[in-house]
Amino acid sequence: MRVPGAVLDRSPLPAHLWPDAASAALRIVYQGLGYDGSGREVSGTVFLPSVDAPPGGWPVVAYAHGTTGLSDHCAPSLVGLSRLEREHVGRWLAAGYAVTATDYEGLATPGPHPYFNGEAVADDVVDAVRAARRVDPRVGRRWVVVGFSQGGHAALFTGLVATGYAPELDFRGTIALAPPVHLPMLVDLVTADGTRPLPVLLPFLLAGVRASHPDFDARPLLTAAGARLLDVATSATLVDMFRAVARLTNDDGGTTGLPARPGVAPVLRACRVPVSRMDRPVYLTAGTADEVVPPAVVERFAADLARAGTDLRFDRHEGATHADVLAAGHADLVAWADALPARAPDPAPHRFTLFDADGDGRLTADDYEVFALRLVQAFGEPPGSPRALAVRRGYRALWRGVAERSDTDLDGQVGREEFLRWLAEGSHSGFEHAVRPLAEAVLALADDGDGTTTTAELTRLLTACGLPPDRAADVPAAFDHDGGGTVSTAEVVAVIRDFCLDPAPGEPGHWLFGRL
Repeated sequence: MRVPGAVLDRSPLPAHLWPDAASAALRIVYQGLGYDGSGREVSGTVFLPSVDAPPGGWPVVAYAHGTTGLSDHCAPSLVGLSRLEREHVGRWLAAGYAVTATDYEGLATPGPHPYFNGEAVADDVVDAVRAARRVDPRVGRRWVVVGFSQGGHAALFTGLVATGYAPELDFRGTIALAPPVHLPMLVDLVTADGTRPLPVLLPFLLAGVRASHPDFDARPLLTAAGARLLDVATSATLVDMFRAVARLTNDDGGTTGLPARPGVAPVLRACRVPVSRMDRPVYLTAGTADEVVPPAVVERFAADLARAGTDLRFDRHEGATHADVLAAGHADLVAWADALPARAPDPAPHRFTLFDADGDGRLTADDYEVFALRLVQAFGEPPGSPRALAVRRGYRALWRGVAERSDTDLDGQVGREEFLRWLAEGSHSGFEHAVRPLAEAVLALADDGDGTTTTAELTRLLTACGLPPDRAADVPAAFDHDGGGTVSTAEVVAVIRDFCLDPAPGEPGHWLFGRL
């Protein structure tokens, strides 16, 4: 089986598609994971700067492009980036960065494009960096992800998983320009007024999410004109869609108040970027005159991200439209990226549980969601594969169990004191029943296929969970009660149960879950 990032094909990019300051430009096809584990091919572009490579190679910008369309003929590696995006990339090249630009899976390669499924395309962004290093040895390990609009959404998902998914690379941080985060809030804002122009991204969104939600069909919810737009979206370019929605309002398309329609809200929630502490710094920008992504959406996300403990910079650009943010404050972006430090070694966990992924002293559904996503991608497991879905379902069920028993004030989060009160109740008759399916799913993730979990596999699993390697290596012996060199599900469940009932510092569960 080909490894992710393996280069399957390469060819020169036509000169008229090159950005300024590029010394070389190649269209590549490389090996991707595929959201469902199908091992899909992905296409993209590699741009090299004109300056000499420094010691260690050129740093890399992994660029995630904005919406181009849903069909193959919209792939930037075939038709080029938009003029403003090409100029944006050119400024990074002039600053001495190599640039990769994935098309995302399903654009110019077999299969549908999973529009606004950030989990599906995050590995495409990372694997393009791996491919570039195979194309030219002067491309270095140090990299940042930069995304605009749809690409900003993809960049934030990339930032959530990059360090665990590609530990051989030196990931430094995330730049998201006008990212359409908090999709439920965004769609609510842009469809609340029936007389407002119909949003250009909405037909792409409603048509494109069917790749990830095949049972969802928005056409019966819309007017005849709105339903036609969804049909147009399957083959239209962004320019085509601007023409198609011209002079149409929300009332004309039947999109007024869309989030309240049957089946819409769950799909939008599935598209949102989860709020969790990012392990590397993040730079967000918004334009106050953005006609596509209301600045209030990015401002809300920035506040949430900062509250979760992320090292965050947020710039509002007065008077900037959606497209304007590609140029606004670019010198600041470069200076910020240049100054990003290498990642410090992970300290021993100080959170009251490792499930508190953002480290803010509160448990939320997003903490469990992000923990599970990071775990499966740290193993190179496609997030939509059967093994990954079993793990993710298990963590969602565990969150529901914790919330039902300990979220006493019904605010959607579990604080440290609420959690401790729950532990003190001593009523956990159903604990093993709730934990066993999750333990089985997680151990299956670590298993190399022989049906047992060795202490070496468990050490890798604990490291993927966020434990420092030296601490992770000490834990398996405490799990392996019978000294057989393997760990059973029963042994894992026993440790978790004992820790939750009596979270003593000397017990193995102390290192599995972190200090109280």
